[in-house]
Amino acid sequence: MLAPWCAWSADLSGTITILESDAFIYRGASRLHAQEGVRLESGDIVETAASGFMQLELADLSVVQFGPATRAMINASTGRQKPERWLFVMNGWCKVTGSKGSAADGAGLELRTRLFTMRPNTGVVVFSETPTDTTLFVERGEAKLTEDQASGVPLKSGDYYRRKAGARGVVNAGSNEAFVAAMPRVFRDSLPLRLDQYRNQVVQPKSAPDFTYADVEPWLKAEPWLRRPLVQRWRVKARNPAFRAALVAGLSSHPEWDPILFPEKYQKKPPVSAARPPWVPSTSGPLPAPVRAAREAASSPSAQ
Repeated sequence: MLAPWCAWSADLSGTITILESDAFIYRGASRLHAQEGVRLESGDIVETAASGFMQLELADLSVVQFGPATRAMINASTGRQKPERWLFVMNGWCKVTGSKGSAADGAGLELRTRLFTMRPNTGVVVFSETPTDTTLFVERGEAKLTEDQASGVPLKSGDYYRRKAGARGVVNAGSNEAFVAAMPRVFRDSLPLRLDQYRNQVVQPKSAPDFTYADVEPWLKAEPWLRRPLVQRWRVKARNPAFRAALVAGLSSHPEWDPILFPEKYQKKPPVSAARPPWVPSTSGPLPAPVRAAREAASSPSAQ
């Protein structure tokens, strides 16, 4: 009974159907080589090479394309509460074609970045993400973005949305020539869907060299809700001297690692026994009655 559930869970996170150049998958504390046919698992981080491209297809027929030098994490929840799927793009280029499936195919894909969140929809959007700004173009359909706790920003086909860190987003302001010129050319093509080709195949990714602190530094220093679950996933890396030293040096950016690096600080200390100190005669003040009586008896004439 376990295998069908695992396959369904993996389908929630998508299958790599087209891959150009190298790409990595960070799964648990391991780094793997991506390849066509590999099913991603919830929590996987993908990273494309500087000249890479990856197409990811989900069971609900939504499609995600990653351009060069792009980092993203995909997550799928299958608990008792309402299922959800989200894709967090750390940096790079991404094109998302919304779900065309039915409710039976699972929850739609929510898009998240540092600067906006986009609820599941059936539109097509292309965007670029950097640590300081984001630019998004609605190629087809409609979309609605939310910024932090602010009200939604409705977008329609042909709209450009731009936002810089620390500011509100703007729509259709300024020239879009730089965005179009920098956009990966493959995003302009209509690529075939190949999910059916791999639906009944099990393709296992091959091991890649271990990752260093520098390889995952953006994730370790990401927003708290995103980075905190990585502590348990990567805690074994703290045994590596170089990785540990880098964690200690950057501890102010990820303080949740402090209990892993310095567990002795968080161990409960044994209670101190409250033993009564011995009585010491005072050099001033009245003597206790028993002592005073003994002294008087010793000094009386009958005692001599």
